[in-house]
Amino acid sequence: MNMTASYNILQCTPYQLRFQVMKPIRLDELRNHFFCSKKHWNRCTDFSIPTLEPKKNYTISFKMQAKSCEYSNQPVSVVYEDSFCIVAFKPAFLLVHDDGHHTDTLQGRINAYLDSQKWPYNAQAIHRIDTEASGLVLFCKFPFFQPFFDHQMGTHLIQKEYLCIVKGILSSKHGILQNPIAKDRHDANKMRISKTGKPCSTLYTVLEEKSNTSLIQVQIQTGRRHQIRVHMKNLGHPIYNDPLYGKIEDSRGMLLQSKQLRFHVPFQKDPVTVISPKDPRMILE
Repeated sequence: MNMTASYNILQCTPYQLRFQVMKPIRLDELRNHFFCSKKHWNRCTDFSIPTLEPKKNYTISFKMQAKSCEYSNQPVSVVYEDSFCIVAFKPAFLLVHDDGHHTDTLQGRINAYLDSQKWPYNAQAIHRIDTEASGLVLFCKFPFFQPFFDHQMGTHLIQKEYLCIVKGILSSKHGILQNPIAKDRHDANKMRISKTGKPCSTLYTVLEEKSNTSLIQVQIQTGRRHQIRVHMKNLGHPIYNDPLYGKIEDSRGMLLQSKQLRFHVPFQKDPVTVISPKDPRMILE
């Protein structure tokens, strides 16, 4: 993701971006470099020079955004942070963001943390994981760059790896599941395998087996709703404690953990890889 082919970054702060243009570039081309729609651009800045000339320095000043009221003073485990994003560990049963019924959310905890660090913006989740699951969640903490991360999510450039414990012993220790997934017409909360569904791909490797349960590592090349849960159910090995596609056996919650994220950050050539410590719940008993 080369964002700097037409310009050199001189300085980037929460309040402005200073850069030098290397070749002539139109404003709409500059917006495209940041994956910004015209609406988002105008929400974040008043920069409106129609054509930028080479060898000249320019400054994009950022508008301050109204902060939301989604704050929670509960502790948060920050696994990775830079000037543009933050990755936090979500415990099982904690919502990623407000659903109108809960005041304590991971996003609320992140916002309270950023506020304590005097950061001028709220964070926004780039993706979600199920409430019963645990693990890594990526947030953008710099509104101007939100489309940069959204683009990666929308084009499946963010690589995600999970751990889960499933029922039974799998006959194949490695596999790729590619059954298309669609909404369940009979239950709005569920997804199902369907020939007319959206294509998706789930790679799995069995890591450990014990007492008729298996610990598996999963990589998803797409991000369909309930993808791992539906694919494992269809394989005949539902995730342990899955309340929708399996059976609740104990109080540990669904044994699914977002273990690793790999993504790009602005102005950096190499991707960032963030790995979470293994959730104690993910130990075979």
